[in-house]
Parts: sequence; structure tokens; C-alpha cells
Amino acid sequence: MKEIKLSCEVITPLFMGGANMEPEIRTQSINGVVRWWFRTLGGSKEEEKRLFGWTGEKSNKGMVKFCIIRKDNIDRYLKTYEKQFNQGGYVLQTGLNYIAFSLDQRFKKEHNKPKRQYLDVGYSFDLKIILSSFLEKDEIKKFLGALWCAFYLGNFGSRARRGFGSIMVREISGDFDNFISFAPKGDIKGWLKSNYEKIRGLFEKPKENNEKSKENNIEIYIFEKLDKNIINEWIKEVQKGRNGKYLARNYNPQGVNPAFGRLVGLYNWRDLLDLMGFTLMAYRSYLDPDYTNAKAIIQGRPNNNIIERAIFGLPLNFHFSSIKQGNNRGTVFPVKGGEKLRRASPLIYKVIKNEEKLEGLIIFVMDKFLPDDVDLELNGVKLQKPDYTLIKDYLQSLQDKKIIGRLI
Repeated sequence: MKEIKLSCEVITPLFMGGANMEPEIRTQSINGVVRWWFRTLGGSKEEEKRLFGWTGEKSNKGMVKFCIIRKDNIDRYLKTYEKQFNQGGYVLQTGLNYIAFSLDQRFKKEHNKPKRQYLDVGYSFDLKIILSSFLEKDEIKKFLGALWCAFYLGNFGSRARRGFGSIMVREISGDFDNFISFAPKGDIKGWLKSNYEKIRGLFEKPKENNEKSKENNIEIYIFEKLDKNIINEWIKEVQKGRNGKYLARNYNPQGVNPAFGRLVGLYNWRDLLDLMGFTLMAYRSYLDPDYTNAKAIIQGRPNNNIIERAIFGLPLNFHFSSIKQGNNRGTVFPVKGGEKLRRASPLIYKVIKNEEKLEGLIIFVMDKFLPDDVDLELNGVKLQKPDYTLIKDYLQSLQDKKIIGRLI
């Protein structure tokens, strides 16, 4: 047996728990994220079964085991999530509120609706990983590559794709090949790129001529130092021709120096998630033809049955306050055999900590969006399945303004 120990620290609120949603560190959840990254990087089904186990036909026990061997007192870090409200008690139109909508279900401060509890920033724990002595060196390297991606490209728990549940590794020790670094330091762009390229090389599949394939279904972007005025210029450009009572048109974060209009100092997690969320909200707000098509379908007069925004993740809710009579709501769902499903967003918003400074990433994972046997429906009306054009346009528009830069 070989053992590895990770000393971990929560750097954005962590909403991880069991069926009752009471916050706790769950090894099953960590195992699931690492396993997903192993598959996403290109690990084969046979490799996945051998490493992580299999509960289906011909079930087998996995060759890696996760154990929590030390953790902070949960009571000291247990908090209840609350949205931001204005003086009148109404929800503020912020990026943070947008990406955290389901964590506090109130639309007015006085409402009595569910609020999720979470483990606060700073909560720490030690994770021990036991590796079977039957594993080959290359298998262990691939596992470590997936583990690195889980911590530095992925998140854990609820709203993980929207930046919550970021956990960093403070220290790693034990019996393993230290071919990648688990502790961010120095030039963060170079650190990320170097580690990821080493990991990617482990999963590249030889072609018939023994040359390695260079296919990569993952793109990585980093938020640059920026000016709030640049973001508002970007908003005007992407929203050109749009109108609407609740159009998210003005980015005015708390962490801005009013004398210069520049985000200054070290980001805190709220500022960074608010920035990420606002770019997503502003880009999608009153987006056409989706707005027009969805409204027509809800009113029973479908014309062009495509909702391009569905590519950002499902389910997708619509609510039209302009419809005064009859049904004014609808939800886009993937549907299979009459069962309504979900589809996680291809975009992962990620926060990492480098020498006490927070950095923001966007990870774009381009898997097949929906299986062939799954339909896309809005209020019973079948829709066309969107491609990745809209996400690519969103990312390119941010690059054009140098709000983000591409690393991979």
C-alpha cells in the first residue's frame, strides 16, 4: 500500500453534505469529482473501473481509498448563506446573487424561504489517499493528474460549476512521484500551464502510427487585472439592441477604488465570484432570439424552436412579467422517456489561491452536450439542440476586451 496526505483549505463557501444537506466533508463527493476528471481527461472505462471500482455487473472494489484523518470543528465554520438585498429589502442585481440564486431562495429579505448552510472560507481538513500496491506507476500518475484537476480546475459540492466549493491543497506528502506541483507559487499562469500539459500528456492516446493525439476538449482562461469601465464597455457591446426592465447593464462592484475605477488590492471571494457571475448574467440577459422564442412558446405560438442559452446548462427557467394573463413561466429540460433530467454547465468558474492572492479561472469542457436519445423541451415543445457557438462567442468577447486571457 502507498499513502498520500493532502492538507486542504476551503477558499470559497463549500456546500457539501448528505441527503439532509447538513454541511460535512464527504469522501464520496471528493471521489466522485476526481473520478469525473479522470473520465473527462480521457481515462478509459477499464482504467476507471480498476482505479475507482464498479457497482454494476461484475462489480469490483476500487484500488484507491479516500479517508478524512483530521478536520476543523465544523461548528466554528458553519454559516447560513444569505443573498445581498437593497435598503428596500429586494434582491440586488449582482453577479453573486445571480450564480447563488438557489442557495438562498428569497426574492425579498422578509420572505421565509430555504437558505443553505455551508462551510466557510478557511475551514481545513486532511485527506488521506490509500493506493493499492497492485497499481502500476502510470496508473498512479493518471490518478494524481485527475486529483490535481479536481482541486485546481474543479470545485466540490453544490453550485460547484459557479465557483463555490473551491478547495486548495496547502501541502501534499507521502509516497508518490512528485512530477506535478500541488502548491501554487510564483507565476500562476506558468504554474497552471506546466502542470496541466504534463497531465494532459499522460492521457494522450497513440494513433496507429504511434504518434500521440493532440486532441483536447478542455480550454482554460484566466481573469486579468481589469478596470470596471472596461467591463461596462463590454456590456454595452454584447447587449447592443437589447431592451428589458431587468437588463443587467451596470457593473458596479464593492471592491472598486472610486478614484480610479479599478479593482484594487487582493480580491476576496465575494468580489471575484461577483465579477464572474456578472459577466455571465450580462451576456445572457434578454438574449435574442431566445427571449422572443421562449416567450412565443410559453404563449402557445411557437415559431423558431431553438433556445441557444440552453448550452450554458439545464434546467433553464424563463419568467415573463410582460405576460399579464395566463401562464408566464417555462423551463427548458432535457427529457428522456418522459423523465426530466439535468445537464451541468460546460463552463466551470474556478477560484484558486496563490500566495494569499485569489485568481479567477473559467474552464470550458466540450463534451457531447446531450445524448442522441435525450430530447430538449420547453413546456412540452421539443427544441433543437444547441451547439457551442454561444459559449465560444461569450469567451471570445471577453478576450477581445482583455477581461480574460486564454492559457490552454
